[in-house]
Amino acid sequence: MFYRMLVKRSIGLAIVLFWCLMNFLLLKRQWWIAPAPINLRAVEAITETSEEWWSIHYRGEKIGYASQIIEPKAPGYRLKDESLLRLNLLGTSQTAATRLSMEVDKEWVLENFDFDLQSNELRFRARGRVAPGKLMLEVISAGNSARHELPLTQPPYLSAALKPLAATQQLEPGKEHFFSTFDPATLSQQVTSVVIEGREQIRLGERVEPAMRIRQRFKGLSVVSWIDGQGRTLKEESPGGFAIIRATRQEAKSLEGSRSVPLDLISQTAVRPNAPIADPETKETLHLKLSGFDFANFALHGGRQRLGGDRLEIRREIIDPRKSFSVPLRAPHWKSYLQPTVFLQSDHPEIRSLAAKIIAGETDARKAAVRIKDWVYREIAKVPTVSVPNSLEVLKTKKGDCNEHTVLFNALARAAGIPARTAVGVVYLREAFYYHAWSEVWLGEWISLDSGLDQFPADVTHIKFLEGDIDRQIDILQLIGNLKIEVLDGTYPVESPHR
Repeated sequence: MFYRMLVKRSIGLAIVLFWCLMNFLLLKRQWWIAPAPINLRAVEAITETSEEWWSIHYRGEKIGYASQIIEPKAPGYRLKDESLLRLNLLGTSQTAATRLSMEVDKEWVLENFDFDLQSNELRFRARGRVAPGKLMLEVISAGNSARHELPLTQPPYLSAALKPLAATQQLEPGKEHFFSTFDPATLSQQVTSVVIEGREQIRLGERVEPAMRIRQRFKGLSVVSWIDGQGRTLKEESPGGFAIIRATRQEAKSLEGSRSVPLDLISQTAVRPNAPIADPETKETLHLKLSGFDFANFALHGGRQRLGGDRLEIRREIIDPRKSFSVPLRAPHWKSYLQPTVFLQSDHPEIRSLAAKIIAGETDARKAAVRIKDWVYREIAKVPTVSVPNSLEVLKTKKGDCNEHTVLFNALARAAGIPARTAVGVVYLREAFYYHAWSEVWLGEWISLDSGLDQFPADVTHIKFLEGDIDRQIDILQLIGNLKIEVLDGTYPVESPHR
């Protein structure tokens, strides 16, 4: 029901991820050990400033534009990426613009960056500088500035630099090359692979141009690009029907006659089961058959969910008041679920003050969690939003979709001393499953809680695939367009977790 997801990787990857900061994603990361850095020598340095423009399309409909400037510096390059998207989310029109400026060395390794996202009333900015063994970050949101240090095992690349790198360096065709990359929208490190698949002729309107075809893979996703000899994108195709096509500045920026996506993005990514589910909020158990994705990439077995083969059983939790505890919980074991994060600022004075006001002296964790849920549900307007969700921004605007509700609830719960975490998956609404986010709180055991739908515990149609903060939520993209759900009648035994 709620949606979004953004992150400015390469121009084309930004579109895929945009779709999903629009699509309600969330965690379970493939933790690889970063491969050794590739030492490269330039074979064709870029010596003149270039400026490129692209039209952005969704299933053939133009929805925005993007641009990139590459400027040589001594030594290395400056890059400036911009994009603008007009989107239709649940019947609301959303305009989202991103800007990314960065400097890289002569081998395209990141030196510094400045990233900015603005959509309607929301704005997020992050900038950083690489220092020996770390990345110095500053995050600006809701009028607040916070500084952080991110440890680095090796100097990272931004994905925006990988295509010009592939074109101007000696990468062996057909071989998969791995790069440690940094995502400025989620402030996370990951590994991206690049494969040069060959050379071919592509048609752009009335023209036919020679191109190098490359494939980038990350988080189980595959994006194909056609680039020229200096790494400038001629065309790019991303999962879900997104594409960018090279254009003149005038052609790219002209949005007259185009619509904000003729089909609602949220409705388009909904998963429709084989049969309706009657009165889901009253069900104690639900049995489903899942298919269309790699089960090994998702933690479906655990807590209230039991997986056997492709069969999933979900049981509604029974909340036992005797398992509750007095807040604040200070046990070291729960530190990771009580501490603040870059996007979940539970230690900020405004968050701490509000949490204390909401619970009003209540010391029972279960009752305090209910009070926080009720406040978030009542005070936060249910509005589809394109943003990088963080608790201070939500507290300032008091609007958002499920991610905004979840991040604010979790910050308030942690500030009150209640362990809380984010769950991500799908939920059944209006005869379909929609990508969604909700909370889990520790009350002697993990209990699901949905402050956006006012459910505690959450109903059994909440299917959890992932958990974690936004920097771990990209994996949900593997499901979109692939996930299939079959509702099973009767009781089906679930014998053992899928492996």
